[in-house]
Amino acid sequence: MKNWKRKFFLAGVLAAIFAVTVVLNLFLAPFAIAQEQEVQQKRTQDKKAPGEYKLETMTVTAEKREENIQDVPMSVDVFTGMQLEDAGIDNVFEMARFSPNVLMKQWGGANMVIIRGVSVFDSSLFGPAGFYVDDVSYSLPHMRDIDLLDVERIEVLKGPQGTLYGRNSESGVINVITRQPNNEKRGKVFGGYGNYNSVRAGASVSGPVVEDTLYLGFAVLGENSNGYMENELGDDRATEIDHKSGRGTVRWTPTKQWDVSLLLNWFEYNDGMGDYRYTDGPNKTDRLKVKYNDSNSWDQENAGQCLRIKYEGPGFDVLSITGRNDFESKLAVDMLFSPDPLGDNIQKYEDAMLSQELRVSSPKAHGPFEWLAGVYGFTEDTDNKIEAPAFFQKRVTEIEIQGYAVFGQGTYTFFDRLHLTAGLRYDHVDLKGEQGYDFMDMMTGSPQSLTFDKDLDYDEWLPKFSIAFDFTDDIMSYATVSKGYLAGGYNYSLVTNNNNFTYDSEYTWNYEAGIKTAWLDNRLMANAAVFYIDIKDKQVEEWLQGGGLFDRTVKNAAKAHSQGIELELQARPVRGLDLFGGVGYAEAKFDDWTSLQADGTRYDYKDQYLPFAPKYTYNAGAQYRHDTGFFGRADILGVGDFYSDAKNDVKVYSHELVNLRLGYESEHFDIIFWSKNVFDREYATNKWDTGAWGTLIKEGEPRMFGATLTYRF
Repeated sequence: MKNWKRKFFLAGVLAAIFAVTVVLNLFLAPFAIAQEQEVQQKRTQDKKAPGEYKLETMTVTAEKREENIQDVPMSVDVFTGMQLEDAGIDNVFEMARFSPNVLMKQWGGANMVIIRGVSVFDSSLFGPAGFYVDDVSYSLPHMRDIDLLDVERIEVLKGPQGTLYGRNSESGVINVITRQPNNEKRGKVFGGYGNYNSVRAGASVSGPVVEDTLYLGFAVLGENSNGYMENELGDDRATEIDHKSGRGTVRWTPTKQWDVSLLLNWFEYNDGMGDYRYTDGPNKTDRLKVKYNDSNSWDQENAGQCLRIKYEGPGFDVLSITGRNDFESKLAVDMLFSPDPLGDNIQKYEDAMLSQELRVSSPKAHGPFEWLAGVYGFTEDTDNKIEAPAFFQKRVTEIEIQGYAVFGQGTYTFFDRLHLTAGLRYDHVDLKGEQGYDFMDMMTGSPQSLTFDKDLDYDEWLPKFSIAFDFTDDIMSYATVSKGYLAGGYNYSLVTNNNNFTYDSEYTWNYEAGIKTAWLDNRLMANAAVFYIDIKDKQVEEWLQGGGLFDRTVKNAAKAHSQGIELELQARPVRGLDLFGGVGYAEAKFDDWTSLQADGTRYDYKDQYLPFAPKYTYNAGAQYRHDTGFFGRADILGVGDFYSDAKNDVKVYSHELVNLRLGYESEHFDIIFWSKNVFDREYATNKWDTGAWGTLIKEGEPRMFGATLTYRF
């Protein structure tokens, strides 16, 4: 029955793609004829001022080689550095709002990226979506909401990326690519001030030391704010922000064939975590107010280095990427987010990763066959410490991970129109984990200690197949099938015995079809994709018999699916005016999962929605630049209802935010006045039913406003 449904859905996918193509042609053809005369008249002006009337062509490296985004046979969103600046996007959390079917879940110091509704249990050390900065993995979700500093572009790849990216990319990948120095001398200094005594300032400079040979680039960023939450027990900086980050790049091009870069990055974030409040119960507070009597802080430090060596030869190109990343995080929060004197819940994470990737690929314009092959290896040490004095518990976990992979992908083009792609990756991972668990035996009142120790290893084959056809130079449709997996791991926060210390991998198969189009001499782009994701061995939390608060485990107990659609539009109807928007719909549900509950009964989760899987997300906006320097932009960003629990008992309600930016830009100076959440919409980004204590939410940001001054040289 399930296979029949899938075949029926895939047939519907292909029919939908065909229908979209026909509708777009029928709808836009009369418009195109009416506009043809105007287009012809302006082509002479276009040659004088390229890009003023046409949408820019974007080059991406989603498939680890440079391509026009409209030629990539998958759903990809790209945000250039200029687009990020125009929209006032300061960090990855804000960027996710602009990408359909993408949500960043924030809880307990983690920033879990959820793409197309494929979520994971709360305490997972690794998420279902990959995250990379300059091809170096940021493996823990805790390190992913980075401030954006001198970024060239961000790519959001949707659907499993196992063939080229390996484990833990079963729903997609986010790539952050920073700006590299070259012969162009660039410099920028900016500073901004906003409500809640918020200051954000930074600078960047880059250029040649020896023209055509040696280049340097530096960037620094700082942000401080008192925060928008007030602690009624005296601490008025419950959500204070203190961020510092920097980046340095040395680039050497001794010949036309060689390109060597050393990238150094660092950040230190010290934030308040006092944005969790009760909306009912004995500790209820008004909006933007809390009552805490203990610490609420989140401190992070990261230092990374990356050495990239690229060689472009007559018969092949070679790229070596050596990456190192050290990350530390300490989270200390009030145990019950209340005045009750129960002390702090403290969580510490330390992660050190060293990776090496070597790729060999066909050169540009090589002919009908383009190929890429590579090897990858890494080692990673992750230490975690959890202290909950109120529950007389302490856990210290040490995990060592080693892995390697061999991968390849090739595309052959027939008749300059038909593109067939096949790829395969062999991925191997070894894990060694152990934990010391100290707790108080509630029956005897005596302290106890347990030790858990277990090794894991996984061997996976991760294929990908796609077919794409160019109907014209501006219309391409595709169909893709790919496999991804989220590696198994350790139940470090809930383990009670060696049998429930570990869990195994979960797997996804993604079936996707789409169309990418450009119209009216590249003044309108319209892309659509439909998808079906089959999820097997879903990692879920389950209660143990007679379960108390900590008597749970993690199992591979469920089957699930996600299906939906994404549609994105960009248009430049007149010079200086950009219109854009996107909408994503995803229905992510459990297909088969029956689980024991705390009271000893069993619960059937079939047809329940996966947690943190909103049915719809959308964004729409308009931006205008006038020759005189006037700049204006408006965005609306929306998220539909979703549930924060697998039973679908706790609903986080939909919300939409409106952002505005207005200012003046000259050759060297910009002044921008901005506001986020202009209408001061009250909303939550997370919610929990804590029983007798009440309903706890993570408060969304209120109206924020300010001004930013930028000097470019």
